[in-house]
Amino acid sequence: MTDEELDNIEKEMNEIHENFKRSEIEGTQNILRYFDRIHDKLFTFNNILIAGYFALSQIFESFSVYGIIVPLINLALLILIEYRMMEKSRFDSQVTKKTKSDINKNGLRINRTTRYSLYSIVSTTIVVGIFIYNLFNLDLKAAQVVDKGELTIKEKHIDSLDNLPIDSLIIGVWTDFETENASLSFENDSIYYLDSNTTISYHLKTDTLIRFFQGIIDTSKIVEISKDTLIIESKYGKENYGRFKN
Repeated sequence: MTDEELDNIEKEMNEIHENFKRSEIEGTQNILRYFDRIHDKLFTFNNILIAGYFALSQIFESFSVYGIIVPLINLALLILIEYRMMEKSRFDSQVTKKTKSDINKNGLRINRTTRYSLYSIVSTTIVVGIFIYNLFNLDLKAAQVVDKGELTIKEKHIDSLDNLPIDSLIIGVWTDFETENASLSFENDSIYYLDSNTTISYHLKTDTLIRFFQGIIDTSKIVEISKDTLIIESKYGKENYGRFKN
């Protein structure tokens, strides 16, 4: 083999080696890019879950607000990973000034950060699972509450209801006994308050009364109802009414 052939072979080997080095550099850059993309999506998705936990806890009493602790812990883990990636970039920017011992320690930190990344993916999956479980369990709890409410109304007030549903008994004029006059009047889909001369809409489902005041939605429970008695309980207290008779 001539010297020229040997030079050509060496040149080809050098080119292959340079291509491998470029592939290594591009591979490292791609890893970091995909790493950032995955964690950006995890971060965004986790924030959506936090908002979902908070919103559902405000709408449904059976959905505990303390469930938000789980995605918050997961969010803290994601922030820790972002911080460690920032420290890695800071180290890389001064890598020529670092000792061999520092480089070895940095390698261990990178491995640890990679494990944290895996933990964040697993923890986000767990958070999603808990959220979905609570969501479906919420529907089950709601159904149980409705069934229990219907049974309670039927058992507790069967004598006074005379087999009439609540939405039929509640229609009419009621007084709070504070004066000799009427206090409010229930219509089919609205309540008229005589003292303030205002009308609001309402929705009645089993023993739950939802009143749509201006700027406020009040959810109350009808504790007792008969032809002559109406007791409504909310977080503000009890309202006692009697059938107004002229």
